[in-house]
Amino acid sequence: MSHRHGKTPGVLGAVAMCALVFPPPSGTSAPAPKVPVVSLKTFVSVPTWRLDITWHAKDAFEDADCTAKLDMTATARFILEQSDKEDAWGHWHVEKARSGTIAMTSFLVNKHDHSRTEWRPTGAILDAGATFDVGGLTPGYQLVCATVFGAKFINPLISGDGLVTLLNTDISGDQPVFCTGPLPASGTTIHGSLVIPMAVPLFGAAPLPNTRVGIEFVLQPDDTLAPLVPTKK
Repeated sequence: MSHRHGKTPGVLGAVAMCALVFPPPSGTSAPAPKVPVVSLKTFVSVPTWRLDITWHAKDAFEDADCTAKLDMTATARFILEQSDKEDAWGHWHVEKARSGTIAMTSFLVNKHDHSRTEWRPTGAILDAGATFDVGGLTPGYQLVCATVFGAKFINPLISGDGLVTLLNTDISGDQPVFCTGPLPASGTTIHGSLVIPMAVPLFGAAPLPNTRVGIEFVLQPDDTLAPLVPTKK
């Protein structure tokens, strides 16, 4: 019997931005603080980005009926190629991961019959993709990615294939919350981290709530040299 867990979001939308401007108190003449100006051209002109991202979750749950634990670390690397750009906006995307790993211990023990249900990753990436935007409607940049790993679902009654879907977009509420942030004032390496609720088996399926997943990522221009081609004589 096949058992599927997790879901992959569709195409990612842009983030609408709004700002509130408060006038200084009357009678004051203090100058406004200087806001560093970051050149978008430096980032928009990058043809290829390398994204390294890590997901980590460690959780435990117990009630009168069961006890459960989860410990997971997964990584993925993406090479994103530029697909569109303007003077103040750039877009890069890729529809597969260059590489990835997952290590996971996830189980639930039924207190009434002492049966044990486990999820074991197979290590294979079944699907993946990432998009990256600079400028436009973002506060600097917006990054969206998803990686789907294969897994096995095992308990005394049934077993089968499943999915572990890892995102960097919070889809737990009515509206998705995307990963955005300012561009660095110097250099072109972008570091970021966030913690979002996510369904990571067995957490996210009743009676277990979603778990909180810590995410860390690094984006930097990909300067991997192309393989040398012998000169034609």
